[in-house]
Amino acid sequence: MTECTFLRVFFEVHQSKKQRDLTPEYPNFDRLENIWLSIYGLGKYETYHFIYADCRHFNHFNQWLNQLKGNDFLENAAIQFNNWLIEQPDSDRAPVQKQLLNEEQLQFWEQYGYLKISDLIEPELCDEVKELICTHLDINLSNPYSWYTPHPDWQGLMVQIYQGISQQAIRKHPNVHQLFSELYAGQPIIANTDKLSFNPPETPYWPFKSGDLHWDIDLDKPIEYTIQGLIYLDDVPADRGPLTLVPGVHHQFNEWIKSFKTLEDAHHVMRSQVQGIPVPGKKGDIIVWLNTLPHAASANHSPLPRFVQYLSFSKL
Repeated sequence: MTECTFLRVFFEVHQSKKQRDLTPEYPNFDRLENIWLSIYGLGKYETYHFIYADCRHFNHFNQWLNQLKGNDFLENAAIQFNNWLIEQPDSDRAPVQKQLLNEEQLQFWEQYGYLKISDLIEPELCDEVKELICTHLDINLSNPYSWYTPHPDWQGLMVQIYQGISQQAIRKHPNVHQLFSELYAGQPIIANTDKLSFNPPETPYWPFKSGDLHWDIDLDKPIEYTIQGLIYLDDVPADRGPLTLVPGVHHQFNEWIKSFKTLEDAHHVMRSQVQGIPVPGKKGDIIVWLNTLPHAASANHSPLPRFVQYLSFSKL
């Protein structure tokens, strides 16, 4: 079987952190880890959870990978990652031919920093991922009491499921890749293995707690042009907990953020100055936004739950 030398590097770095030992230095580790996870089709949370909670030794890690992905997949992934290490593509590639986005949409993206696009994904795939969430969390849509049963993989609104076949079909869908490729101006990209979300209606016994506007950024690292996204797996009208965001902030973000030493301080001031707008949509609608836009989920005041799959890509 083809050896992926980064596999042991990944394991040893996280074992050192787990045991609070001196962590070995490895150049560009964060980027390599991110691409490795994407090529291997691994969610960061599920991988970290195994490493830090359950993993006993390197062979145990290999066994977990084999059980999760299978030998054939791992062989192909090792070859792909090794080739990427050798041939890392030039990011200065000519812009991709526009096939999905028209000039009006691109102008909207430039001005406001987000887009909603319809009809890129077959409705059946949305239904299958929605059913995956219901089955995994033991949800019966005809029984609202079942919508609030605690589950270890349901954390806040996030559902820590990564390996569903239909879930993978959406993140690998040619239209999804084309959309992100156009917004990344033709740079080579690869789909990340992102999670799902389940947001049931708010009740006195299940108050909504996840609505604070925020950025998913690290101020200790360079802030790069990064696109976040999600797909509504069912209709999400304005009262069903749609994504909220603050359009246009990306134009001032880089200068504005310089005055803050911590993200917590920036969040505190930002929340006192701006208010998000909801972005409702239909089943299959994809919403993409720049990482420099404040964004959040919102409370669900409708009679039905909200289902979402997150989407993102990494630049190769």
